[in-house]
Amino acid sequence: MREQNGLIALAMKYNKIVLLLVALAVLFGVYALYKMPKQEFPVFTIRQGVVVGVYPGATSAEVEEQLAKPLEKFLFTYKEVRKSKTYSQSRDGMVYIFVELNDEVNNKDEVWSKIKHGLSTFKAQLPPGVLALIANDDFGDTSALLIALESDTKTYRQLDAYLEALENRVRAIESVSNLRRYGEQHEQLGIYVDKEKVASYGINLYSLYQTLLTKGMVTSSGKIDNNELIIPIHITRPFASEGDLEEQVVYSDPQGNHIRLKDIGQVVREYPKASSYTLSNGKKSLILSAEMREGYNIVQYGKDVDEVLKGFEKTLPDDVKIYRIADQPQVVGASIDTFLNELAIAIAAVVLVTVMLLPLRVAGVAAATIPISIFISLGLMYASGMELNTVTLAALVVVLGMIVDNSIVIVDSYLEKLDHGIPRWQAAISSASEYFKAILSATLAIGITFFPFLVTFTGQLYDFVQAFPWTVLITLGISLAVAVLFVPYLQYVFITKGLHSKELDATGRKQSFLDHVQSFYNKVLEKVFQFPKLAISLGTLSAVAGVVMFLNLPLKLMPVAERNQFAVEIFLPQGSSLAQTETVAKDLAAVLSKDERIRSITTFMGSGSPRFQTTYAPKLGGSNFAQFIVNTVSNEATIALLDEYATAYAYRYPGAFVKFRQLDYQAGVDADIEVRLSGEHITDLKAVAAQLQRAMKEMDAPLRVYTNYEEVLPDIQIAVDPVESNRLGINEGMLGVALTSRFGGLPITTVWEGDYPLSVVLKSKWAGVDPLVSDVADEYVSGFFSPAVPLRQVAAVRVGWNEGQIVRRNGVRTLSVYADLKRGERVEPAQVVVEALVDSLSATIKDKKIQVSYGGIKENTAETLPKIVGGLFISVAIIFFILVFHFKKVSLASLVFASTLFSFFGAALGIWLMDMEFSLTSVLGLVSLIGIIVRNGIIMYDYIEELRAKHRMPILEACLEAGKRRMRPILLTSAAASMGVIPMIMSKSPLWAPMGTVICFGTIISMVFILTMLPLMYWLVYKYEDRKPKQAVVA
Repeated sequence: MREQNGLIALAMKYNKIVLLLVALAVLFGVYALYKMPKQEFPVFTIRQGVVVGVYPGATSAEVEEQLAKPLEKFLFTYKEVRKSKTYSQSRDGMVYIFVELNDEVNNKDEVWSKIKHGLSTFKAQLPPGVLALIANDDFGDTSALLIALESDTKTYRQLDAYLEALENRVRAIESVSNLRRYGEQHEQLGIYVDKEKVASYGINLYSLYQTLLTKGMVTSSGKIDNNELIIPIHITRPFASEGDLEEQVVYSDPQGNHIRLKDIGQVVREYPKASSYTLSNGKKSLILSAEMREGYNIVQYGKDVDEVLKGFEKTLPDDVKIYRIADQPQVVGASIDTFLNELAIAIAAVVLVTVMLLPLRVAGVAAATIPISIFISLGLMYASGMELNTVTLAALVVVLGMIVDNSIVIVDSYLEKLDHGIPRWQAAISSASEYFKAILSATLAIGITFFPFLVTFTGQLYDFVQAFPWTVLITLGISLAVAVLFVPYLQYVFITKGLHSKELDATGRKQSFLDHVQSFYNKVLEKVFQFPKLAISLGTLSAVAGVVMFLNLPLKLMPVAERNQFAVEIFLPQGSSLAQTETVAKDLAAVLSKDERIRSITTFMGSGSPRFQTTYAPKLGGSNFAQFIVNTVSNEATIALLDEYATAYAYRYPGAFVKFRQLDYQAGVDADIEVRLSGEHITDLKAVAAQLQRAMKEMDAPLRVYTNYEEVLPDIQIAVDPVESNRLGINEGMLGVALTSRFGGLPITTVWEGDYPLSVVLKSKWAGVDPLVSDVADEYVSGFFSPAVPLRQVAAVRVGWNEGQIVRRNGVRTLSVYADLKRGERVEPAQVVVEALVDSLSATIKDKKIQVSYGGIKENTAETLPKIVGGLFISVAIIFFILVFHFKKVSLASLVFASTLFSFFGAALGIWLMDMEFSLTSVLGLVSLIGIIVRNGIIMYDYIEELRAKHRMPILEACLEAGKRRMRPILLTSAAASMGVIPMIMSKSPLWAPMGTVICFGTIISMVFILTMLPLMYWLVYKYEDRKPKQAVVA
């Protein structure tokens, strides 16, 4: 310690320089608080993407066999792909493969770049009918802002022009990255062909299609390249307007007569029948999603965008409005402000406790180290590139009480030395130097024990906690430096007398509250030593009870999110039309909009919203799906609305299910409970799933039970007669053109009006009615060598049935049975019942060679819990080795280590009393609590060892004296640590309140055992050493 002693003495000698450095560091910390990048949470790497395969005309079964299977095998060749989490959905003409990368992947862009390059070459190995393979790795990008541009009077094209103007302004902001549009509807030019006129002129529909297709196709036309110059050759595009299309010659006879397109049809500018669109508060709208570049301050980003929006709004007509529907800058700003307020309250609470328990000057010295340490830590965090978010702020709140601990221990030692008549200067230096080793070990016991979680955690868990250990280590390291280098001078200047000096005693000093506590504790300690067996029994019983209670706490590792926002998902049976979905969605929106607690409702009809919250994955959508983003007046209103509507409106509409979804931090969980049945035969999977569904629907907990193999859907199958079709000159390609133009529309070319594309679509007129199934067989088709004939003459037309969706997981057909639980129901008990139901079907499952596994919350917990337990074990192992290093005695280290068992009772009791669930943050709180207990144990046993070694006290006397003398610093540090997290508990945050509860209750209750059990345990273990003959002391 000579070197440290020398450094402390040097700091005392050059106190003005130290004071100047501290002042500069604090000022830099204040500047850092203003300038640091701010986010609600750390940046998460979303390691998910989707690969889409387009295979027009193929059934879901054909898509699975010919596209999904080979595509899965190809994707699994990349070692970065996590096969167990990758699954495909094969539908009519389309496959979606949801790809998840391994947690170890840090540069996802590089991996997706490799995958995209590989897909471009792999496509050649697929059937010729596969039109495209598209990899979307932006699937995980989260919108910082969702902005709605709405109007009831403007057309979509007009709204599009306004939105483009807004994009140009927003894009100029440095921190803005991607801008994406949602809900766009583009005009098109529909060519409505009159088939009777076409037949009367003897025009073949296929030749008409070929004529228009080739006419609109303009490619490179070469160039003039000689010794003097290079001149490109350009062919003027034939179509620039509807008029150009109408005047297009489509047939000429030998006599020179021309038939133009307007003679056989009509060109109409129109908006196509929408497959999806968006509404804002019931009005036509377009949505702009704005993302932020990494490393910027999202609060400032919001202000910059706000300024642009205010200026842009002035340019809009009165019938066009602009609204924010998802506002991350506002959420982050409110969250950061709340946490800063809680931090300020926590600082005030710790200072107040210190002042209440200590004389004003003594308390002032100890309390002054809190803001000093906090601001210096913020400066260091800013300099090292860390950002300010709720995780780093929570770490600062957690260590508040620990910051003052070091100072309290040193000040307490200083007061004791003053009471013994040691000069102030010498007392100030020796109080810091003597306790440096103890507070260093205690600081390490807390500071470095969070780092094992960075080893055991992966993926989003790692992203979430990454900054927590560093914040704790930096802050505690700074507080240690302040305590040993700055506090000695502060106490020298401001504290001139001890607590029990002769001058104070002579004046008849009135006993303080702390004196009364000390007197009561002294009596209790003596009773503990009078009845050691009873005391040890009670301590052991509490430790055992704590462990039992802990193992039976309700578990939810990732809680719900506090938001003035929630989502509503509307599901109709597969195959339902968008019009049916509209009816349900619009009625529900009308009901909700009447509620005064709701500010706005944004509807995504037929599609899902972009990712507006980190863990809320976008939905694929479809004609049977709609989604709302509902903004409320407050977080409390969100909870009240969900409580009121979630169950009452789930089945309000016949044939539809309405899911009110509270946002949470549970990534990758589709439903609360998921039973996965894997096998080769779909009929077997469905049979077992049907039995399981029936049994699960009889349970009370589920609100909805369903599967991911959607309803069997009808299709029309056409088998061409090879003989008849060959005789008439009709082939499958010609049939495709004729039927597509009649039933839907066939894209031909694109007409450009400036930068606005107009698709040209070949259609057939209908007599004002929707087509029926029987119309297909009656549809007239023509060949190269024959007049038009009914389709039934050249092909067999029949109605068939196909799977609506076929799901494969990890390369195997997997049917999942899902259960969404009623609001307020716990997952664990329901999961136990479901597993029992599965076990009752084990004979059938085994006979059909079906493999069973579980997803949902159970899978997420099963993946996460071992990482948490592993990190916890490594942490306590590190604490043990720190204790061995400090005491140089395994037996003494083991005693302090055993005392950590007292942490469980208080922590479990707190969680139970506050009716909370044990979460990921509770684990961080538990590690903090263990560190605090070890810190107090070091303070206690160090003093016992000192009394025995330096003052030759008997063990019993040393234990009693140490307990009495160390009660005050342990009480003060425990009170400070527990009071520091009170604001966190009072906030009732589902994420952070459990951590505060564990620390608060655990610290207070474990303090009682530490002050009573530790001295007693030491005496029971070492009491026979007094009987051993002592070695002679050499003078």
